[in-house]
Amino acid sequence: MDNIPRGIVMVLLSIVFFVSLDATAKLMTQTHPPFQIAWGRYLFSFFLLPLLIRPRELKLAFRSNRPGLQFARSILLVSTTCTFFYAIKYIPLADAIAIGFASPLLATALAIPILGEKVGLRRWSAILIGFAGVLIVLRPGFEDRHWAYFLPLAVAAMMATYNVLTRLVNRYDSAQTSIAFNNTTGMIVMTLVILLLPGQWSGLTVIDWGTLVALGAFGTAGHFCLILAYRYAPVSTLAPFTYTHMVLAVIVGLVVFGDMPDLPTLIGAGVIAGSGIYVFRREAAIARTARATAGQVR
Repeated sequence: MDNIPRGIVMVLLSIVFFVSLDATAKLMTQTHPPFQIAWGRYLFSFFLLPLLIRPRELKLAFRSNRPGLQFARSILLVSTTCTFFYAIKYIPLADAIAIGFASPLLATALAIPILGEKVGLRRWSAILIGFAGVLIVLRPGFEDRHWAYFLPLAVAAMMATYNVLTRLVNRYDSAQTSIAFNNTTGMIVMTLVILLLPGQWSGLTVIDWGTLVALGAFGTAGHFCLILAYRYAPVSTLAPFTYTHMVLAVIVGLVVFGDMPDLPTLIGAGVIAGSGIYVFRREAAIARTARATAGQVR
């Protein structure tokens, strides 16, 4: 049963946890390799799985009707995490998140070949405007930009593909199965990376270990709140609130790291957010029309 206010509170809480995860990871990248931090994030998220999935349901959660698809999307998520951690090691948190929010726009475009969805002229226009916002943030050719500024573009592309594959796999598996695969695959893959790639480990103090536990807890809590949010309210209702992620990232970046986005970055972020919200709203309107038409047919 819908409970819109509760859904909004849950999605805002999830954003607090995710920004805490991002900021903590950025702090750790100053002294530790990003791959090591990603390893800790997934290791402790794996151990915290029983907080998301009831112990008696945990074994069933690992039974997938599409294990290959689950593995593919989980690899994409791990790759996204690692790439994002590398990006925020060198560039402001708010800039990385703003560029990464092009992901919903890319996901809409990718839904055409992968899911067979139709995208009309208005949504294509919103997608193109959103990418104009990305160019405003990047300002290619107008000034020298650190190479890491282009990593969030890769993050957006991988996250868009991940989201489309998640929509696809939701036809066959539960959300609990998807989360179980995410955390387990992430833990296994990052452990292998740490063991096989040289230079991916640095000594950890007791405080460092505690920080890695916190990363796992932030990730677990964020996903838990997000699951509850979408249980209480429709995606289209919550979509505008997800863009408070950028606002909070600006505040945290300013307070913790002393990073203040310049005017073009703020304008570009606003363009990206506006385009993304329009796409969400348009998809919701099309879905309502489709349901109404189906009801008339019956």
